[in-house]
Amino acid sequence: MVFIKKNIGYLIALFGLGFFLYAFNLHGPLFWDDADWIINNPYIHTLTWENIKFIFTHDTNAGIGLVSNYYRPFLFLTLMANYIISGSESVLYHLVNNIIHIGNGILIFYLLNRWFKHPRIAFLSALLFVIHPLQTEAIVIVSGRGDPLSVFLVLFGIISFLVLKDRNRYWFAYGVASIAMILAVLSREVTVLFPAYLGVVLMAFENQGRFLARFKKSFIAVVPFLGITVVYGILRLTVLNFQNTLNFYQQQNIYSENLLYRVYTFFHALVVYIRLIIWPTGLHMDRDIPVSTHIWDPWSWLGALIIIGLIVLLIYLYRSEVSKFRNSKLEISNYSFNVWFFGLGIFFVNLLPTSGLIPINARIYEHWLYFSLFGFFTIAAFYLDKILSFFKNKDSKFYVLITISFVIYCLFLGVQTIRRNLLWSNTEKFYLNILKYEPEDVRVINNLGNWYSDHGNNDLAKPLYERAIAIDPNQPALYHNLGNIARDSGQLDRAEELYKKAISTDPTFHYAYGNLAQLYLNQNKITQALEMLEQLQKIYPTIQTQQNIEMLQGLVNK
Repeated sequence: MVFIKKNIGYLIALFGLGFFLYAFNLHGPLFWDDADWIINNPYIHTLTWENIKFIFTHDTNAGIGLVSNYYRPFLFLTLMANYIISGSESVLYHLVNNIIHIGNGILIFYLLNRWFKHPRIAFLSALLFVIHPLQTEAIVIVSGRGDPLSVFLVLFGIISFLVLKDRNRYWFAYGVASIAMILAVLSREVTVLFPAYLGVVLMAFENQGRFLARFKKSFIAVVPFLGITVVYGILRLTVLNFQNTLNFYQQQNIYSENLLYRVYTFFHALVVYIRLIIWPTGLHMDRDIPVSTHIWDPWSWLGALIIIGLIVLLIYLYRSEVSKFRNSKLEISNYSFNVWFFGLGIFFVNLLPTSGLIPINARIYEHWLYFSLFGFFTIAAFYLDKILSFFKNKDSKFYVLITISFVIYCLFLGVQTIRRNLLWSNTEKFYLNILKYEPEDVRVINNLGNWYSDHGNNDLAKPLYERAIAIDPNQPALYHNLGNIARDSGQLDRAEELYKKAISTDPTFHYAYGNLAQLYLNQNKITQALEMLEQLQKIYPTIQTQQNIEMLQGLVNK
């Protein structure tokens, strides 16, 4: 309560600004992965033991009969709670996402205020974290809740551990933090790195002494959490290995097969990330960059140079400050090395799973920066506060100029965030915006075609599916969707041909079996319909399909 009373103005400002900026998404539709994870997923529509059991034993796409590498049961429990309360009405889903994001900003403010004992640094960092438009990708799509939810649990776990440890309640500290970590991991997989996040915090701001002494003390403190990481890793490689936990690619390519190419590409991505953080324009979903096949690619070389420069800076700061630190009574947070170590530690630890060490099925995503921005803005706020303090005492004109410039920059960020929220609330404009930057993105072309088709405009949908097939002919959904258009226009032979093409492209694509069975049934081809349903039951068994099979078998026997 004392903390709240002392900082009520800052807290109100964070909540008010965050709520205002993200209020523009409240009436946005459920789309993208929301359709598969929420609307079409019967296992989150009612609270039953069977549904909970299904969620905890299957991957994220199992509810619609597909397979994915993602396993996020706690996230799905929150989506279940949303659905039970409001069905497919989107307002409450968005409101929950927005509140979690604002909550993360408040937790960041608390942590930094604990370390710096200076609310302005904490506020500046938390403010930038909350209002920056790069965050919209993780917030506006409801299924993106895994990012803010897992970060909230990580921050809550770290704060709980530190506060309870201060009170010498060590067992309770480890218990609460462990529960928070487990729930975070079950919300988004990358938070298995919780021990690394906590280790960075302990080394930067909690433990004192030389680097190796800090490392040893911090490592011992996080060992129990490393145990959770190891257990989770074993489970994901065995009983929870739904597809291929260590490789997201169904078909091998030069990126997935070559570790060095993936690292070079990450160097390129790093340059793009830094540009987007500083000047966030041209933001869009499904961003892509080419595979870098050698270090001398200009962007890869620049990214590698940035990392080398940061390592050199850390070494220089440590050597220049370590002797001063040992003989000074200044707070540990006053030293630049600690701030840089913390900021870079959070930034790069968070990006580690997407750095190319594991062949993730994308090379760059804006929402991958969600937690990394905490580290980046901590460094920025630390030095901005120093600059403001210096000029306030030396030159009031420069102080006013810098303050006005920062306010203008924040207004720019806020306007960009509002624009992104409004764009995400218009499905057609959202997809067209992506295609402006990524004209050969097959998933987006297909999704836009689906949107047109769902709104009765097959004349616009059909050429989009055909365009997507020309780019990538190995996507069964494209043939299936064209088959639906042919069926609806009375071209039954063409529809049958396209459904069969979808099945031959991917024999596990169950939607085509069901629609082809219905097509045969409408033509009174009972035997062919029964054959399709029997194949469907093998790859995607459901009670409804079995009942339909039994009904058709009865007709055949008659």
